[in-house]
Amino acid sequence: MIFMKPVQNTALLAILSTAIVTPLLSGEARAFDLLTGEASSAYSEKFCPAIAEQAKTDNIDITCQNSGGSLDNLARVEADPAKFGLAQYDLFALRHNNAANKKTFTAVHDDIGRECLFMVTKNPLIKNFGDIAASAPYLNFILPPENSGHTGTFNYLRTVDPEGIGKAKNITYAASTEDAITQSLTSEDNVTLFVHAADPKSKLFSLVNDNKGHFIPVISREILAEEVKGRKVYNAEETDISNPSWYKSGEQVVTSCTPIILFTGNSENIQDPSLKASHQKAVATLTATPAEKMRPSVGWWTKLWTSSKAISAKGVEGLLEATDKAKKATSPYLKKAKTAAEPYVEKAKETTKDVIDAAKPTYDAAKEKTKDALEAAKPTYDAAKEKTKEATKDAIEAAKPVLDSAKKMSQDAYEKAKEMIKGKDENAPEQEMDPATEKAPQ
Repeated sequence: MIFMKPVQNTALLAILSTAIVTPLLSGEARAFDLLTGEASSAYSEKFCPAIAEQAKTDNIDITCQNSGGSLDNLARVEADPAKFGLAQYDLFALRHNNAANKKTFTAVHDDIGRECLFMVTKNPLIKNFGDIAASAPYLNFILPPENSGHTGTFNYLRTVDPEGIGKAKNITYAASTEDAITQSLTSEDNVTLFVHAADPKSKLFSLVNDNKGHFIPVISREILAEEVKGRKVYNAEETDISNPSWYKSGEQVVTSCTPIILFTGNSENIQDPSLKASHQKAVATLTATPAEKMRPSVGWWTKLWTSSKAISAKGVEGLLEATDKAKKATSPYLKKAKTAAEPYVEKAKETTKDVIDAAKPTYDAAKEKTKDALEAAKPTYDAAKEKTKEATKDAIEAAKPVLDSAKKMSQDAYEKAKEMIKGKDENAPEQEMDPATEKAPQ
């Protein structure tokens, strides 16, 4: 018994040591950057903190890092595959469709949220995307900054619908999304597009409503047909665009929405073996984590999530038919504008013709008068020409004696100078050489 107690204590210490030390060695948190967007964006303020909080429970250390948004995140993850990023799924799909990028990115979650496409104009005759598509060559598209996700989506739509919005010609870029909306609502020929969560309380929605703009449903067969690996890029959803008040309910618009995707690089592209192994474990863990655990706080998210909802296939088909009809009709906007302008164009043509006809006699009279004036001036011109000729001749004759005298004086001076030089050389005395130095005396 004397020896048993120390043995038991030693064994107990060994067990405790193993229990304490092993988690410390194997449970070290793996640290990764998660690229978001601007500091004020929902990616930075809402989505990333929620993902980081959940990841911490799985012993993954996520650091939220501000960035230029979706396009910037894709580029930076392509350069550093160990980073994670948030992006619009349509832009991820556009980048992923490139054959060279098939093994560049890894999708972790494409169900943590969604953003919707909103086109805005002040023109009351533009009702749907068919009007936009048919009128594209004649409209002014004022977009957010060229490197923004909003403009990236616009460019994607142009590839999806080359015969519609793909024919847009007048495209300019504003300094910000707010600026693009403000500029687009200064004329009925302007349109803008932005991608945002269905949040009527946001500054962008308020800007549209305060400036009397209206939202255009971004819906077409071409857009809704887009898929990547069997996953639809866009879904038609009914979204809130204004908040209800005490005297009226909020307004909705059915438009295309795209998921928010959490993605990273391909682990196989990471060179460091230790980092590669940690990255693979992090990807597996986050992929297995249910999406609802990675979403923002319940209060904010519940409102945002219920601000958009899927609509029935019948409802979608009705919208698609309206879009098709508008495209085939070459847009009510163009048709009505052309019809309204035709009388004025014809009137302008007639007025121009009348003005030209009325002006013709005056023009002909002016031409004749000019001809008469030229004929009347000819004798005077000829006389002046002759007089100038005679005056020039007389001046030359009068100047000739003076010229000859000057020439004679110049010749005499020359000869005299020549004689003086010659005389000086001839009269110069000869100098004898000094025999001692063989030099002339000084």
